[in-house]
Amino acid sequence: MTQKGFCVLVSSLGLLVATRPMTAHHSFAATFDRDKPVTVKAVITEVHWENPHTLMYVDVKDESGNITKWTFESYPPSVLYRKGLRQNRLKPGAEVTLTGFAAKSVANWAEVSIVAFPDGESFCVPASGSTSVCDANER
Repeated sequence: MTQKGFCVLVSSLGLLVATRPMTAHHSFAATFDRDKPVTVKAVITEVHWENPHTLMYVDVKDESGNITKWTFESYPPSVLYRKGLRQNRLKPGAEVTLTGFAAKSVANWAEVSIVAFPDGESFCVPASGSTSVCDANER
């Protein structure tokens, strides 16, 4: 292949990639409702430490003993790590109290602002654009 042919190929591929639809990252206000605060006591069943969001899957038990499955969305792992929240702490079987805001259109889905443990340790991890519910005692 000639140098001119190679340049045409690379340029064509660049244009093809540029015309693909891009998926925009959602804002807090597009997904979650500031008027729907949520606080649940739960047991973590699974945590997906991945970009662009860490997802926490939890079981919430009501007064009758019925279990409802919830998903809480948070920052990527690197941000949680900088805030002090580690995988050895946020793991399956851990009891937590999660405070955040419910999703606008998905049942049992929420953003997490505070992750609190029974020993009193808590982590403030509100999403950008959320109304902070953290106080001075939280990291």
